Amino acid sequence: MRTRDLVHGVGRIAGWAARTGYELSKRLPGASDDEPPRLEPVPVRAKSVRGDDPLRTRMARLLAESAELKRDDARDRLYEAILASLVPDEARILSTLAQGGVFPLIDVAERTLFGGVGRIVLRNASTVGKAAGVTLDDHVPVYVTRLVDLNVAEVLREDPTLDTQYEVLVADEAVVEVVNTVRRPTFVRRTLRISRFGLRLWQACDPAGG
Repeated sequence: MRTRDLVHGVGRIAGWAARTGYELSKRLPGASDDEPPRLEPVPVRAKSVRGDDPLRTRMARLLAESAELKRDDARDRLYEAILASLVPDEARILSTLAQGGVFPLIDVAERTLFGGVGRIVLRNASTVGKAAGVTLDDHVPVYVTRLVDLNVAEVLREDPTLDTQYEVLVADEAVVEVVNTVRRPTFVRRTLRISRFGLRLWQACDPAGG
């Protein structure tokens, strides 16, 4: 067979294969005249969590539990987690706030050269600690900050009707100690009260309730 005839024969076979493949593709379900059939992607199974990885194991367990928790159970789990993070003094403050009172709160800051508020030296000092009878008076700013971060308490703007209590707070020993470390001290007045979420938490956990 001549080389020319061999090349011609191969070309005819290739053309037949191309035409046949195209015709077959048009006969497949879901195929159109404009494009070849598409194959559906095969789902990839998630890798199992290794038993020696406690963090991933814990997350896998939480995700599995979340698929089965009812609304009340999910709420209780959230409340339990918040209560577990509180120290006794913070529980006393939350109990005091739950009675509906509003307490003065101040930040001690360094006044700028132009009279503005500069660096905050002490944040969230409040008389709520004394009202609650906490054990560590000097840690009240830390307690208040943590309660606000947990969203069980909230900070609002200054209340002029609490002017006398603000003066008492400024004279507090812990506040005075910080003020003496600042060259140009100034005070930012605000108020502290229980948040809506904090009130719902307290209503569910109040030892005197139920």
